[in-house]
Amino acid sequence: MTRLSLLLGVALGLSGCFYTDEINQRPGISINAAGNQVYRGDRVKLSAESDDPEDHAVSYTWRAYACTEGADGADCDQVPFYTEILPDAEFDVPLVRGNASLPLRNVRVVLEGKDELGATAKPMQELVIVALDRPPGLDLARNGTFVMTPTREVIIYATVSDFDDGPESLGMPTWEVFAPAQVQYDLLDVPAPSNPNDPAHKTFAKAFKPYAIGEWEIRVTAVDPYDQKTTKSLFLSVVAPPPPCIAQVSPIVPPVGAALPITEPTLFRVPVVIDDRDFYPPAPDDPLNVTKFQWSFMGPGGVVHSSVPGATGNSFALDPATYTPGDIVEVRVEIFDRENTPISCPDSAATCSTISMPSCIQRQTWRVEVR
Repeated sequence: MTRLSLLLGVALGLSGCFYTDEINQRPGISINAAGNQVYRGDRVKLSAESDDPEDHAVSYTWRAYACTEGADGADCDQVPFYTEILPDAEFDVPLVRGNASLPLRNVRVVLEGKDELGATAKPMQELVIVALDRPPGLDLARNGTFVMTPTREVIIYATVSDFDDGPESLGMPTWEVFAPAQVQYDLLDVPAPSNPNDPAHKTFAKAFKPYAIGEWEIRVTAVDPYDQKTTKSLFLSVVAPPPPCIAQVSPIVPPVGAALPITEPTLFRVPVVIDDRDFYPPAPDDPLNVTKFQWSFMGPGGVVHSSVPGATGNSFALDPATYTPGDIVEVRVEIFDRENTPISCPDSAATCSTISMPSCIQRQTWRVEVR
């Protein structure tokens, strides 16, 4: 058999169908990212999507790199801060790059995919997440709830924070005062409280003293190292000083036209005075608390109350033994704060108020019958 006939025989023996293995096609993959703005420290959630021509199962590999500026890898860490082999990725955006301690600006996310037969998706998918710098936190507060009046000092607290860079990166915020007119005011630095158990916040304080009534605005601005700013305002209504109010008296005051019977020495008292500054009893650490009491007395048959010399405390004692049973006398107290606002009611008025609030009185009179 010649070589040609041998080849023909082989060819004839192989006549019929030819079988070849199908080529396993590569899957297609993509990154599904929800949301718009991302800040340093935020939690990011991503999901992988695939399209395999043969409907093969696809496995995924995630890698996330911390970057300073560029997204091409030149300004990124060599080692990823996050890896995962699940369809979904979830991680917190770092505040700084791991190997350079530089502020993070971008996150480079790489997704690779491979089907169950080993076909690798090409090209691998990349996503650049721009990480924004969060503006500093700022809260304003004042001490006390008292009414603001001219020349009364109030302490204003500005508490700052910076989630991205820490409160130590923030300097003294800027303070601006907007007055109701071109009037004088004081704004001075004072020590601020610190809380060692709260290292995420830092507090600054100013003592503010206005010299005129009206609406005042204290505007404070905090700026972080990357020129992110937060501005807030505290509004203060400065009003004319309200008068003091007698809040409690002892003994009880009889109804109009009636008399309080006494048979033994009686102490007339004003235990409590309500005022925005000069209240009673006074605070032991407030040397400026100057509530003033003025006592007067009208004897039997009198028509005018006469001041009692030396009676400047919150009480006055009356001894009925010096009078005849049946005598009608009157004991009166009037209160004043540091403004010494005159009591303009006539002497015949048993009570008096300098404002249109009948419940806030500066004069109280007891009509007493000696028995």
